[in-house]
Amino acid sequence: MKAFITVLLAACCVFILIAGNLHWQKKIAGSAAPESPPAAESESAEPADPERERILSLAANWPKSSRKQLEKAVDEQRAYTITILGSKSLGEGPDSWPELLKTELQSAYGKDLIVTNTLSYDTTSNQFVNQNMEELLKNPGDLILFEPFTLNDNGEVGTKAGLENLAYVMTEVKSQHPDSTFILQPPHPLYDTIYYPKDVEELKEYSEENSIPYLDHWTAWPELDDPEMKEYLSSDNSQPSKKGHRIWADYLIEYFIHKE
Repeated sequence: MKAFITVLLAACCVFILIAGNLHWQKKIAGSAAPESPPAAESESAEPADPERERILSLAANWPKSSRKQLEKAVDEQRAYTITILGSKSLGEGPDSWPELLKTELQSAYGKDLIVTNTLSYDTTSNQFVNQNMEELLKNPGDLILFEPFTLNDNGEVGTKAGLENLAYVMTEVKSQHPDSTFILQPPHPLYDTIYYPKDVEELKEYSEENSIPYLDHWTAWPELDDPEMKEYLSSDNSQPSKKGHRIWADYLIEYFIHKE
């Protein structure tokens, strides 16, 4: 009887050992089962395009909306158009500030990327909105650098009416070309005048109140009561002299072409 019990206990031990071993092997097999292939690592971001980054860094001073449009133009490999709009004080010819600015812009950004278009009219703001807007509305470009006939309006159109005309122009353009951006600037300064500077100050205040970028290039000219100012103006004061065009151009070049 005692021998039988001994044999039975031995059999139980063997059974327990076999069962435990089978359980252990199963557990090991489960843990060693091949894992699902790891998800493919996301492709690393494309390396930055140095030329693209260079171009966008040059436009660091531009309004946010203008930089966004420039970036889009670069990505789409199309030209970005800047329309220079205003009175005859913009001048004409190779020594005029629009031409000087154009040369520098195309040199910095590339002639295939930046295209400038100058629209100048010998009119008041009243005459412009009533007679001359068709060309602008047809193709205003991506950015409009607007000198809103402030000097021509002086003594002819009241300041309030001139600002209303300015608002009308922007509204009409935006209604048809919502992505176009306006930047305002005054015409050239004049020597020792009284009322004209007040009109320009009203324009500046209007731009600030309405969050419209304003390029105050007058800060680069001689003081208004400095006789030296005469050297920067044409004989009839209708536009800058060659020297005046240069100083106006240099101010705008510094804005549109940011340098570290």
